[in-house]
Amino acid sequence: MEKNEDLEETQTISPLDLDEANENKKKKPSKKTIIIASTIAAIVVLAGVGGYAYASNSAYDSYGSRVESAKETDSKLVKKIAEAQSLVKATKESDVLDKAVLDSLNKSLKVGESRKGIPDVGNVAKWNLWSVSKAKTIVSNDMTEANDSINAIGKAMGKVESSKTAKQVKDAKDALDKTIADAENLYKDSEGKVQDNKTRESLKTAIDNAKKTSGDKKADVKSLTAANDTLSKAVKAVNDSKNAKAQADAQKQAQEQAQQAQAQAQSVGTPSGGYSGYAYPNVGGSYSGRASQSAPSYSNTGSSSGGSVSSGTSTGGTWDWKNAKDSVGGGFSPITKDNINPDGSATGGGDSHGNMW
Repeated sequence: MEKNEDLEETQTISPLDLDEANENKKKKPSKKTIIIASTIAAIVVLAGVGGYAYASNSAYDSYGSRVESAKETDSKLVKKIAEAQSLVKATKESDVLDKAVLDSLNKSLKVGESRKGIPDVGNVAKWNLWSVSKAKTIVSNDMTEANDSINAIGKAMGKVESSKTAKQVKDAKDALDKTIADAENLYKDSEGKVQDNKTRESLKTAIDNAKKTSGDKKADVKSLTAANDTLSKAVKAVNDSKNAKAQADAQKQAQEQAQQAQAQAQSVGTPSGGYSGYAYPNVGGSYSGRASQSAPSYSNTGSSSGGSVSSGTSTGGTWDWKNAKDSVGGGFSPITKDNINPDGSATGGGDSHGNMW
């Protein structure tokens, strides 16, 4: 049978041809693949823009909140500075135990003054994330510094107050110690010199209590002052008792002296040589006197020398004839029983100098 060549034609395909065909398929993406890629790219771009906007908006809101907080902090700083300035004005160096605390407070005030107010960050663009972040950082740092100053000023004020209290305690203790020393001297010197010895016993008790208070390291101004007041009252009571006894002793001594003087006056009696109720008509005058009267005068018209005789001095009612003088400065002898006449007259002689005998 003859073979039909047209029907039985055979084609042969090489393996290399198959690989080349596959490569061509890979290099030519389909329309579907291109559409998907474009969509993803668009989503990424949109997501990036939206995320930046959200971040910028959030940062701006946070910045605004930080500014409000900074304003509140600044108000606190201004108030604290005013309080510290009032404390400095009302405190002298002599009011504190250590003046260095005042220097420290003044330095803190100087720094605080420089930190008052909110910093000017200029115009902050809401959608500029970098600008917003920078402004927020500046305000945050300023708020931190303001808080630091508030704390520093507060601590410095506390040290000033503590130093003032320490000075007041020291002054109160020094005052109490001085009162104790004075009270101890008074207690020793007042023995036997008080009207009521109970006051000295009370003083001793007050001294002992005051010493305990002064030695207490925890004693405050109030307790030290109270102990000083109590001791001062005890001191006053002893001084009053001393004064009362001194006054009573003085009165008693005055009374005793008066009684002695009266007894001496009564024991003296009428002085020797004193005369009372005698008259002497023959001597040109008369003498009539008492011990309480002044000495008499004489007029001697019968003597060889003539002239008058002046009286002597009278002391306590007794005529001091030794000091009596006549008109020419001469003295005379006393009148005795030997020169008194029976009629009561007195006879006396004298020399050319007016001296009587």
